[in-house]
Amino acid sequence: MVRQLLLALSFMAPLAAHAACTGTDLRPTLDDAAQDEIASISTNLPFSEGNHWRAVRDNQVINLVGTMHIFDARMEAIVDRLEPVVETADLLMVEITAKEEAALLNAIATDPSIAFLSDGPSLIDLVSPETWTVLSEAAQARGVPPFMAAKYQPWFLSLTLGIAPCAMADLHAGKVGLDKMVMARATAADVPIVELETHQDLIALLGSEPIEEQVRFLPMIAQMEQFIVDSTATTVESYFDEKHGELLAFSRVFSRGQVDLPDGEFDVLFDDMMEELLVQRNLAWMDRIDARTEANIVIAVGAAHLSGDSGLLQQLSDRGFELERMPF
Repeated sequence: MVRQLLLALSFMAPLAAHAACTGTDLRPTLDDAAQDEIASISTNLPFSEGNHWRAVRDNQVINLVGTMHIFDARMEAIVDRLEPVVETADLLMVEITAKEEAALLNAIATDPSIAFLSDGPSLIDLVSPETWTVLSEAAQARGVPPFMAAKYQPWFLSLTLGIAPCAMADLHAGKVGLDKMVMARATAADVPIVELETHQDLIALLGSEPIEEQVRFLPMIAQMEQFIVDSTATTVESYFDEKHGELLAFSRVFSRGQVDLPDGEFDVLFDDMMEELLVQRNLAWMDRIDARTEANIVIAVGAAHLSGDSGLLQQLSDRGFELERMPF
């Protein structure tokens, strides 16, 4: 769940939570010790709550909206409320634009080795038979034949299995998350849209680790597969509670208790993933945000990027912006 959840929270993939995804919010099911640890972690995170913030510095106004990349019908009302903010903006900044997303797909089509194992052993040979049985069944449940999944790059299989099987119907139907809804309203209002990272940035990030390191995650993903529907429900409810910091803390605490790793080793691994998937991206994004001179900017990014010492909200504050939480 760790890598799956962070990928789902952090990337642009148009995932969709289908109405049939009737999982259980796992937060109330945790014991007191786990809940206390989650509360302690999230309490100490700067800006751990709130999905819409207004930042002002001199004559520049930035509306920062934390999005969720999976569909939920409740988002229709949210995007309606955000429409006046989006329509009057001089610029919308998103994780990746439609043009860059198309370029990413084209790059994979042109060079399949970006996402597929082009030579050498397949994943069948790189994980234990027990792990492969779980992974292959999980892939099959998402419409990916096991023989094809065996040739996926480990990161690509991780991303694929981050989508609950019940989500595939909406995914194929083209239902999208809040980021894409905001982009559609901006396009309709002729508001320019720019990306915070290019498709080359994403390719470099996703394939940055040696394959041996990527393979290390696959047994953990297999162990967490049984919780994918419930983790989707937990993600969704945390989002609508506007508690993105708590969700990251939950991911750490809950996953630690489920995977077969010593606690210390797990926490090091979790911190490394946070550094790779959130911290470094946030720092790079903030430099691009601070370089913009438009007077009225809307930024719509995954809510996981808002909280924490390196979160976008703290970085805006550090650079002299006055912040105010807005209704969502």
